[in-house]
Amino acid sequence: MKTMRLLTMTIAAMVASGAFAQEKTNAWPWDFPQNVKIEAELGQTVLSCQGHYFSAVKKNEDLTKSTLIWYDTKVDKVGDGTITVARFGETVEVPNALIVPLKKGQKAKKGDILLTWWQGGSGMQRAIVIDDSTPTEPTAVFIDLYWPDDPNDPKVEERAKGRKLEPNSFNVLTDGEWESGAQVAYREDGEWKSGILMHADGNKLLLSGWASKLVAVDKDVCKLVPFKEKIKKGDKVWCEWLDYYKPNYIVEKIDQKLGHVWVKRSGSDRIECKGITQITKTLN
Repeated sequence: MKTMRLLTMTIAAMVASGAFAQEKTNAWPWDFPQNVKIEAELGQTVLSCQGHYFSAVKKNEDLTKSTLIWYDTKVDKVGDGTITVARFGETVEVPNALIVPLKKGQKAKKGDILLTWWQGGSGMQRAIVIDDSTPTEPTAVFIDLYWPDDPNDPKVEERAKGRKLEPNSFNVLTDGEWESGAQVAYREDGEWKSGILMHADGNKLLLSGWASKLVAVDKDVCKLVPFKEKIKKGDKVWCEWLDYYKPNYIVEKIDQKLGHVWVKRSGSDRIECKGITQITKTLN
């Protein structure tokens, strides 16, 4: 009994001294300014990963390994370096770097690539416009959703129908611009890796990478992946595999209207369906 009491007292002393104190996770571990300048106004629709971010902070998770999904939210208040957003009746103050404003009054035309969210589902998406009869509410096909590898799979036809987007719910992207939603390839340990540009500040980029994990990289190790690259059947391309771009894929079929390409790796008979952001010749 004396031994047990002594052990209890020893553990209590160690806790009090901080010997067992849990190391606090850095709430902003990325080499990128969390108060990056953005323009947003009350009531505006923005993309924000506030839910997963604050949940990860609360759980003391390693934020560099946390999945941070960007959802649509509404601006409730504009602060100094932060934005308070509202979703499902709750409000939370979020660092600017975790906010991407969707501009009001945007108009789109056929073939435009948009930054939006999966309307009818959730989470950030790029989309290609297939019907511009109402430019402020275009019908678009989501590029970043999973598509079956078999082009004759009924789900391909379902995905190809697209969805009519809400007004003020998208940004029209410009090919070749370093802007939120652009597709980026960046060099790391001799390999090309893949990410979506969320913000740029000088030579620093904040990217959403594999499994929606945030990563900060230097701009000078990056290349923009074109949205409207001239690619045809038989071309040899780099193709996204997990969070890498890998070489030696051959284009088997391309549907520019739907923003999808079917490819086959050299030496393999397996056909894979990829969105246009997932293939490129620019890394050759």
